[in-house]
Amino acid sequence: MVTGGAGYIGSVLVPKLLASNYNVTVYDNFSYTDIGLKAVLSHPKLTIINADIRDEQKIREAVQSIDSIIHLAAISNDPSAELDQDLTREINYDSYSILLNEAKKAGVKRFINSSSIGVYGINFDNNVTEEIETNPLTEYARCKVKSENLVKEFSSLDFTTVSMRCGTVCGWSLIIFGIGRRAQRQAQHVVPFIDRRRRQPARR
Repeated sequence: MVTGGAGYIGSVLVPKLLASNYNVTVYDNFSYTDIGLKAVLSHPKLTIINADIRDEQKIREAVQSIDSIIHLAAISNDPSAELDQDLTREINYDSYSILLNEAKKAGVKRFINSSSIGVYGINFDNNVTEEIETNPLTEYARCKVKSENLVKEFSSLDFTTVSMRCGTVCGWSLIIFGIGRRAQRQAQHVVPFIDRRRRQPARR
């Protein structure tokens, strides 16, 4: 299942997953419409759930019989997140506990969380690694740090979780005018990553 699967990255990732022969469920409220998925909406391996990420009942229903979750749903950048910080916290952090709890109870095996290099704040170090202390400067970044910590807490032998601190993705998108080249490259890294994780046994 890909939450936010009709968004900027999701609309590039989902067709690639389908092309790799995955059964894909897109969970999205389609605030940017479904234009990014138009080419695959009739695909036999695609299921669409039009719902809000904060809807506990819909989440509970959606995660049944799901093997892995790629969590992209979010208010997706610093300027947008600053417009309504309460709403940002609801979607970018508060909703995590619902999704993680329901996923684990339903027997989902893997949870891949989309985080951001924004967690580092302003950092001029040439060798930034996961061990460097985070320094979130915006509500968007603060939610990413908190969500990473929560995702890590939920990790167990039968529920493997990981947060990927992605770089900023930009470029044209089907949501606006055309396919974003950098979004395509981001998705090209995620699909092989999923394949590798799929072949590995779940571990802490």
